Amino acid sequence: MTGTADRPARAPDRTPPDPPTGTPRPAPHALNPPAGPSDWASRTALVTGAASGIGRATAVALAAKGVSVAVLDRDAAAARDTVALIQDTTPGRALAAPCDLADIPGLRPCVDGIAEELGALDILVNCAGVVGPRGSLEELTEDAWDTVQTVDLKAPLFLARAVVPHMTAVGHGGRAGVHGGRIVNVSSASAHRALAYSHAYAAAKAGLESLTRTLAGELAPRGINVNAVAPGVTASAIHGTADTEAARAERARTGPTANLFGRPCEPADVAGAIVFLCSPESRQITGQVVHVSAGAIV
Repeated sequence: MTGTADRPARAPDRTPPDPPTGTPRPAPHALNPPAGPSDWASRTALVTGAASGIGRATAVALAAKGVSVAVLDRDAAAARDTVALIQDTTPGRALAAPCDLADIPGLRPCVDGIAEELGALDILVNCAGVVGPRGSLEELTEDAWDTVQTVDLKAPLFLARAVVPHMTAVGHGGRAGVHGGRIVNVSSASAHRALAYSHAYAAAKAGLESLTRTLAGELAPRGINVNAVAPGVTASAIHGTADTEAARAERARTGPTANLFGRPCEPADVAGAIVFLCSPESRQITGQVVHVSAGAIV
């Protein structure tokens, strides 16, 4: 039949009417304003492993936005070098915070001292890590396993525990109300590969990604985003002096760590992703792992 009784009723039109001529529409970013210089300048960050590699690149990139940065590293002299670089090339404020992440009881006093100096903490970037000795299952020692798990997994957890009270202390009407707190963990593509002889490191980084998700679930009600980045082959001091430019280029082109572009990442590539995850534009991103590996993991 073709009568009107067989046609479904049309839903009422609930489209709001156009505003009167001349009425301003809300700005696209009214609920999530882009960060201007003054917004970034009100923020403070703690970056671990900031004496070199990805950590240093991240500290400098945040400071270039005007963020006050605590440069935490066990190498006090190299940490001071990063501070000098920040002071010479960026508008940001920086202070060196010598600290050994293997000293878990010492983490909270270190964080509290940084917060007292900077006034608050809005951003935590857990970048420091150790690879540990590569070896077969039979060659892996308990001490080597424990060292890697402590620095790469246990320390990020207890640093977050120490930092979160300083993030939430500013309240939802303060800096955290505009940007929210940010925690970014630096994982590795190794957590996603079957790399022989990297038992401790790969396990720790896989655990760090799981920790990222559990912290994201717990801290979201407090206005804190927690994410991770997973670099592929990248210039970094973590692999020691044997990790030459030629060696990195070869690992990026061939073998189990090769990527789609056939080129290694630079620390600044990873730092750029970290800075984005610290920005207000990332406010709806939490519990995620961002791969910065030139397609090594797809």
